[in-house]
Parts: sequence; C-alpha cells; structure tokens
Amino acid sequence: MMNAPSMPSRRLFIGSSVVAGAWILGVSNISASNDAQAQELKVEPVKSPFDFWLKFTASDEVIAYTTVTSLGQGTFTSIAQIVAEELTLSMEKIHVEHAPVIAEFHQNRGGVPPGITTFGSRGFIAARITIGSACAAARDMLLLAASQLWQVPLEECILQSGTVYHQSTRRLLAFSQLFDIAATLPVPQKPKVKEPKDWQVLGKSTPRADIPSRVNGSAIFGIDVMPQGLLYAAVMHAPRFGESLVGVDQRPALKLKGVHKVVVLFSAVAVVADSYWTATVALKLLKPVWRASNKPVLDSEQMSAALLDAVTKGDGLPFPSARRQNVDGTAAALTKAAHIIDTTFEAPFLAHATMEPMNATIEVSRNRAQVWISTQSQSDTQRGIAEALGLKVEQVTLHSQHVGGGFGRRLEHDFAIEAALIAKDIGAPVKTIWSRENDTRAGYYRPMTTARLRLALDDQFMPMALRTDMASPSLLAYSKVTNGPAIKGYDWSTIMGLFGLAYPIPTMDTRWDNIDFGVPCGYWRSVGNSQNTLFIEQTLELAARAAGEDSIAYRRRLLRNHPRALGFINQFAEHAKWDAPLVPNSFRGFAMNGTGEDLYSAHIVEIEVLAPGKFKLSKIFAAIDPGIVANPKMVEAQMQGGTYFGLSAVLFGEISFKNGMVEQGNFDTYRLMQMANAPTIDVLVMSRGTEIAGVGEEGPPSIIAAVANALLAAGGKPIVRLPVNYSGWELA
Repeated sequence: MMNAPSMPSRRLFIGSSVVAGAWILGVSNISASNDAQAQELKVEPVKSPFDFWLKFTASDEVIAYTTVTSLGQGTFTSIAQIVAEELTLSMEKIHVEHAPVIAEFHQNRGGVPPGITTFGSRGFIAARITIGSACAAARDMLLLAASQLWQVPLEECILQSGTVYHQSTRRLLAFSQLFDIAATLPVPQKPKVKEPKDWQVLGKSTPRADIPSRVNGSAIFGIDVMPQGLLYAAVMHAPRFGESLVGVDQRPALKLKGVHKVVVLFSAVAVVADSYWTATVALKLLKPVWRASNKPVLDSEQMSAALLDAVTKGDGLPFPSARRQNVDGTAAALTKAAHIIDTTFEAPFLAHATMEPMNATIEVSRNRAQVWISTQSQSDTQRGIAEALGLKVEQVTLHSQHVGGGFGRRLEHDFAIEAALIAKDIGAPVKTIWSRENDTRAGYYRPMTTARLRLALDDQFMPMALRTDMASPSLLAYSKVTNGPAIKGYDWSTIMGLFGLAYPIPTMDTRWDNIDFGVPCGYWRSVGNSQNTLFIEQTLELAARAAGEDSIAYRRRLLRNHPRALGFINQFAEHAKWDAPLVPNSFRGFAMNGTGEDLYSAHIVEIEVLAPGKFKLSKIFAAIDPGIVANPKMVEAQMQGGTYFGLSAVLFGEISFKNGMVEQGNFDTYRLMQMANAPTIDVLVMSRGTEIAGVGEEGPPSIIAAVANALLAAGGKPIVRLPVNYSGWELA
C-alpha cells in the first residue's frame, strides 16, 4: 500500500557533459543555488549544472548515485550489479553513493508529492528504473560514439568488459576514450534495460562489497560522523506522551565540568557537553517539572479493554471500497454458513529496537544547516528541519549515512528536528543521541491492534465470507512520512495483509475503529501484515482443524484454482519434508504471507515441548518467491534477518503502559531473540514469476503466524494474544 516509484518522465535523461575529465550523465534544470551540492559530487559547477545518476571517471570507473538508503540489506551491491549488467563492467570498478538530497532526485510516487524515501522493499525496483535506465542510455551513447569514431555500422560494436569492441577488426576503446564524443550525442528518451532472461550478472549471488567495512568498523554510520568542534547532546523526554516541560533547575548540570549548556524544549530537556558520557551524567542530575496533558492516564489493560469493547460492538467504519466491501453478502453468508470460526486477537504496541540508536549531527548557521544522519526519509527530514529552523529547504544540506537498522523507525524525523533545535541554540556542530531507554519510551510504535474475525464456511469447510472488526490507533494520524492519506477517514495500513490474498474468500466486510490513546504510532517492518497475517493464518488453521485436515492439505484445497500459489506451497512443503514423521512431543506450524500473483513468502516451524508451557524451536524453514531474483544470497539473508525480527515479536515483543508510562527501557526489559535460542534458518529462494517484487518486509509476518500455529498444534488452544506468554507459553 505504500506508494511505489513511478516510471521516470521524459525529462529524466536530457543532458550529459564532460567535466574535469569525467563524463556525467543525468538531469538538467538544477538551479544555481545547487552549486554546493555539485561540489559535494566532486565536480565543478558548470553553466547548466546537472543532477547526476552516473559519473564515469577518467580511470574508467563508474559512480552511481542512488536515492536508496543503505539500510544494511545489501541493496548497494544489487545496484552495482545493475551497472555491471548494463555496462559489462567488473564489480570492482563500480561505486555506489547516496545522491544529494535535492529536488531533481525526487521520485514520483503517485498521488503524493515526490520525495526521497526508502520503504516498502522498493529499493532494487527504484534503482532499476533510475540508475538502470541511465546505464542503458550510457551504453547506447558509448556504442554510437564508437561507431562514429571508427565509422563502422553501429551493430558491429558491442560492450565487452568495460570497453567498446569492434568485432571484425578487434579494435577496443576504453569508455574514457569516448567521453568527448558521447557527451555531444542526444540522450535516448526511452533507453531499454536488459530483460531478466538476458542477465549475466544480475540473478547471481554476487558477494556484498560492503561487508568488509561493516566488519572492520570503517563504514560510517550517522553516529560515527565527527565534524570539527563537535559537541554532544543527551535528551530527557516527558515521562508520558503529551506532557510538556514546565521548568527545570539547570544549576546541577551546569556545575559539571565539560557541560556547555542546558537546552529547554517543549516536551524535553537536553544537556550539551564535550562528550556524550558527560552529557548523560549531567542529564541525570536534572529534575524537570512536567505539565500533564489533557489525555487520560491509562494502563495497557485499560487500552486492551477499550479495543475489545470496540470490536465486540462492531460499529467500526466500513472500508470505503465497493469492490472490497460487501456488507449484505457477508451478512447473508454468515447466516447461511455451516460453520463459523469466530476468534478475537490482540497484538501489542511494538518498538523498532534499531541497533544504532536515534541520532543526528547538525550544524546550524544564520542561513544554512548541515545535517549528517541515518535516515530512511531524506526529503521529509530535510523539509521538517527547514520548517523547524525557519529556513528554505535548499538551505538544508542533508548527508545520508549508512543506517544501523531502520525497520520503519527512521522514516520519522522527530529526533532530527529535536537535534536541529538543539544545534541552533548552541551555534556549533552538535551530535544528539537518544539513549536506548529514551527511544524505547519516547519513540514511535507499531499500533496496538485488536481484531475479531468471523470466517463463514460451507459444509465442505470452504470459505464463504469474512467479517473483520478491527480497532487500533491510526499510524497515519501520527506518522510524518509523506504517503497516501487515510481513505475517507479509514487508515488503509490497517488492512494490509487482509486484502489481495491468494486464498479465495468470496466476500468480505471489513470495519475499523480509530481508538486513539495519544501514543505515537508509525510504520513497523511489514506494517499491517505483521499482525494481520497472524489473524488470517490462525483462523485458517482453526478451519483446518474443524475440517479434520492437515494444515498443508487444507491450504492445498483452498488454492486448487491458484496454480502459482499452490506450486509455491507444494515446493516448500517438499523442501521442508512436511510429511516426515516428527519425534515425540514435537509439532509443526505453517503460515504464508502472499499478495495474489506477485509475491509469496512462508515459514514452517518445528517446536519441541519440553514441559507444560515450555518449548524450544527445533527447526525453522523459510521460503520466498519474489518473482525475479536479483541476488539469491541477499534474498536468503533478508529472509533470515526478517525471521529473527519476527521471532522477537511473537515470543517477547510488547510495549506496555503502567500509569501512562512505558514500562520497557533497554534490552533487559524489551527482549530480543538471541543466538542461544535460535536454530538455523533453512531458506528456499524460488524464482517462478515474471515480475520483480521486494523481499525486505517478507520475513516477519509468516514467522509470527507459523509459531502461533505450531503452538496451536501443541496445545490445542488458539494463540489469541501476543506475545505468546499470554497464552501460557514460554521459550525454554
């Protein structure tokens, strides 16, 4: 549901030039105010400066400038593979850097203002549209330049190992020998990237070029940036959301050596010092006074009761789509049904728990701001900082760094705006760091959600209709990400994972209540799918049990008219040896996350019950079919990482409230999956489709549901509230 990048307009490829010995290929129409960004690209400003997708150096290397954030998933390697594929270059000659955050690089996203944002597993797709097309244009121009220089037919010229080769005379020209001619040629308006069937580099498991720097510590993340004269800020937020700062006695902190200033914000107080440690120690000496908000102070159980009451009443807003919504048909099916699976589920607030804490390094002068940051939303962050500082957007230069975990948290820019206000007050570069406890207690969360599902079944236990009543806060009401708004008041993120299923459900009635607790909510890895896949898959598992059928056998029957989904399940079940006998006290669970024809992912989990209520994870199998695979090993790694992320959620994950305050702080109270409890994950990567789909968000949804289904098999009772301890289970 998050908007994908659209195909480039015709204006994308209308300029090229040779500057300082390098050939630059890209977009025109950058105003003179962007000369500073041109300097950052290490090229001289020219009369008609360009926004560049590609830079060919005099040493026949290529720099590709991408709008995709380096989140650790390896997309930069896939981008390098795109360049190598289109230009027959070796990977060693290709370098990928983040593009400057300027309007000319903004992606059109359909229905919302253009921008630079990384989400929804669209990184490779976006890069193929932009950088891939630029490479295809460069390829055509280099070939034409060579044919003109040699005065030979164009079809006799081919690219070969980073050169242009004339087949009959065996002549070779390095790319750099063709720059002057290529730059004078018209840029193709519709360059054609290679089709997957012709791939030689893409589609193979090329090693990630960034792994050595991440292992040896030389990769620069936002938290690593250290401009000259750097100071550090530690922040304390109000203990409850919505509270504001009344006042604070600054003297205890200012007495500490190395402290420069105490900065007072609306709902926070910060200490700026020579080191982060000094700032943190000084911050603990402060005893701020907070003003209560007008929201009621609630505990988690009160929130749970409010959501349960809403779904029980069933008076939520109907989904505003005649194609998706059939109130009368669903009601009639529920009346006629031979069987009804009626279950109410609860999913908690969840933190993102990124390994790199929230941070931003910012220097603010009278009419300019320099920002070094790990972010998923460059343009939104840039605009937010500009507005907070009273600057124009082009006066804020944002330097994108490697990101130590995003998971949706770094789509927001609350921490960046706070850092900008602190830096403005200081007048020197300041690195603001949110402690782990601060982000856990004052950040954004996956919305707490309750859902009642009523699945009507006929006498053959086949679905007739599904009535879903959901209640949750609206993440669209809180998130500052530029994205599609609510549809007539209906938060569309709540239905992700419910619509577009491969499973045949003839008619649906989907309702939603917006229950606002004043807790900021945002996108969490896989968004609505993370809870809705559990709701659907556990409901189908209960239907299979009612029918007296094996989990896979029942789904095979559901998908008998859907050959691609059925083939996916069959191949996965065979790979995981689903039908093999289990050892005593062992049980299996299956779950799938799929979107019709484009993308399927699934998990099979084997558990062993060691004692009543105690179990261990014995085996985990994962499978994904994203259509066309660019780098199989990176897809495998993404499924592994997403699986562990989802395991943390289903086994331990919960942000709970007591007296209006978040109870969790660091990893001692917000527990994550650890290696000691995690079996290896056997990943099956399929490539059975004709379209390219993303993989980054496919791990969490089905592992959460598969664990729940395995526990249902073990205990006979549905897992209706997460984490699993609410159902009497504990990981041994």
